[in-house]
Amino acid sequence: MAFPPEPGPDDPWSTLFEFLPIGAYRSTPDGRQLRANPALVRLNGFATEAEQVAAVRDIGTEWYVDPTRRAQFKALIERDDRVVAFESEIYRHKTRERIWIRENAHAVRSADGRVRYYEGTVEEITDIVRTSEALALSEASVRDLVSLVPGMIYRLALEPDGRRRFTFISERVQELYGVSAADVMADSVVLTECIHPADRERVAREVARVAEDGSPLDLEFRIRHTDGRERWVHWRGGAAGPGAGPGSVRVGVAIDVTERKQAEIEAARSQVRLQQLVDLIPGVVFRTRFGADGARRYSFVSDRVRELYGLEPEEVLRDGGCLARMRHPDAAEQVTRLSDQAIAEGRELDYEVPLRLRDGTEKWVHLRSAPGPAEDGDPVRVGVLLDVTARKQAQLALQRQSELWLGALQASGDGVWDWRVQDGTEILSPQCQAMYGFAPGELPDRPDALDERTHPDDRAAMQADREAHFAGRTARYVNEHRVRCKDGSWKWILARGLVIERDAMGRPLRMIGTHTDVTAAKQAEGLRLERDNAAAADRAKSEFLSRVSHELRTPLNAVLGFAQLLELDPGGSGERQRGWVQQMLGSGRHLLALLEDILDLSSLQSGRLAMALEPVPLEAVVDEAWTMLAAGSLSTPALLRRFDNQLAGLGCVVRADRKRLKQIVGNLLSNAIKYNRADGWVRVAVAEAAPARDGAPMRWELRVSDQGPGLDEQQLARLYNPFDRLGAERGPVAGTGLGLALTRQLVEALGGEIGVESTPGQGSTFWVRLPEDSSGG
Repeated sequence: MAFPPEPGPDDPWSTLFEFLPIGAYRSTPDGRQLRANPALVRLNGFATEAEQVAAVRDIGTEWYVDPTRRAQFKALIERDDRVVAFESEIYRHKTRERIWIRENAHAVRSADGRVRYYEGTVEEITDIVRTSEALALSEASVRDLVSLVPGMIYRLALEPDGRRRFTFISERVQELYGVSAADVMADSVVLTECIHPADRERVAREVARVAEDGSPLDLEFRIRHTDGRERWVHWRGGAAGPGAGPGSVRVGVAIDVTERKQAEIEAARSQVRLQQLVDLIPGVVFRTRFGADGARRYSFVSDRVRELYGLEPEEVLRDGGCLARMRHPDAAEQVTRLSDQAIAEGRELDYEVPLRLRDGTEKWVHLRSAPGPAEDGDPVRVGVLLDVTARKQAQLALQRQSELWLGALQASGDGVWDWRVQDGTEILSPQCQAMYGFAPGELPDRPDALDERTHPDDRAAMQADREAHFAGRTARYVNEHRVRCKDGSWKWILARGLVIERDAMGRPLRMIGTHTDVTAAKQAEGLRLERDNAAAADRAKSEFLSRVSHELRTPLNAVLGFAQLLELDPGGSGERQRGWVQQMLGSGRHLLALLEDILDLSSLQSGRLAMALEPVPLEAVVDEAWTMLAAGSLSTPALLRRFDNQLAGLGCVVRADRKRLKQIVGNLLSNAIKYNRADGWVRVAVAEAAPARDGAPMRWELRVSDQGPGLDEQQLARLYNPFDRLGAERGPVAGTGLGLALTRQLVEALGGEIGVESTPGQGSTFWVRLPEDSSGG
């Protein structure tokens, strides 16, 4: 019987294995026990399967009384792929009691023909053996022996009236047919009625024939057991001998062969399925045996040999050398040597060879073969021959075309490369190697020869462009990158390539392309960029100076104007002159603030603004800035300040320059107050923010919100431009337009970020994220 691969608890095969009344096993060729059913466990004196499997190490030396029996068993199973009725004297594993058993087994092989394990049954026949020994001494033991025979034994007499009557039938008829021996002895028709309707006519004809000529009976047919099961039985009866006819007697046996017949039926079905698969294979399937004399004999060849070779299968089976003789003369010797060596070493064969058929037609075949199970010690090969003529012709045409391509590319003067992707080789033309200062052949023929010399900053983009072309997302491969030359200098090259050959799965097999030196063009481009940047900086500087001059002139004119009024009217009224003085002081303060902002902005842009980084409590700085603003001219009693610290009591300490942080907070609060509604509020909140990148310290986020007019998309785009007040210059609120530009520069100088969330008509929220101080101080 065959064990299921992984029987589950409800698997009928598993149930059969567990309750089979005789032992069943699975073991490895080297003698290790893999499985044992309960009957076999009991036979060996163990309590559980696990106990037996753990105890058995080598069946050959531990089980058989005769140590040569295991070798005989393996020889039979290697020769016939099965062992039938193999009787041996063995030891019960656990008690070492000597008993006799009969084994039936077969080899289970993997797809490549190797034996994976043996499966079989073990029936204890100690009593049979001992009864057989005793039978020679006493005829009284016959009935006992008959009861042990695995089948029904009978003696049948042919009556004068033509009826058949059983004069003896063993009790196993009950097991085989489901009827008692007494019922059969009384009326033999009960057995006839059990014959399957589809087989009755055939059985009747055969029984009538042997009754007439007295020949032996040997017949297999189906029956229906009284429990409804369909079974196969094999009836064998001896010849009636001289005087066949009325009064003659036959002795025979009927055996249950259901399992064997089912296996034969399944084997036939498997053969049909195998033949269907063979017929679907677009090539010639074969099995070849190599005799001791070196002769090649085909034991199977599929019908497609007609299409490929123009030969009939029968001709190939008769003449084992006819296929080999059709190898093209130019390749015959080399292929024969390659084939003989692989066969001798037991290796797989995989090669392509040209043919020249009898009618002069030339073809290409692809042969793949592997060792199969030996037959009587002779090596066997199984394999397939595929017609690859069309592909080889296309490859040859493609090769000729690619050679033309390579010639044309080399004539262009660029460096040419030819990459065999699957082989891992890349050939660089002499011009290509010379481009980087190498002599011909100095660089290895590997694709990484230049990849390893590619600038690290350029490799990712180069490989991404290459993979995009391999995947078919781009029509061709194009990339610019730097390559380190032999003398250590870097050279900019333009790489262009095209996959010219792919396999059946679309994977690239061959790619050719060129390298063009674009270093001079890159340098010219760099000079143009530098020139454009310098021109832009000069324009920005001119514009900045123009804006500064304009902004400085307005407060300066006010100071000069009111000073002239004082000069012209030195004795004017004190009230009027105090107003003029206030205007002069306001303009002077505005002028001073403007100059300070300009100087700070200039220092930040030039990198000369010194920063004294230290732990700074964020909430304390916010309080100081608010107090300063509340005491100044920007204080508006109608504004309500709300301070929402979402992490109150945890100590929001940032690493910053205290003076510059206060300047940042002051600018944000000043704008929130100045550009607000008369009855609006200003809310300040502190929250924890995620790090800007992995490994960076945790950051604190300060948010300043107001109920002002908000900002539209155009205003947000110009938010940090110096002197751009976003239209507020026409309103009543004084300002320079430098506050946010300076604030942004300060935040970034402290290693932070700044941003804004704003909706027109609904106010604005400016946020600043600064790194937490992690010094512990």
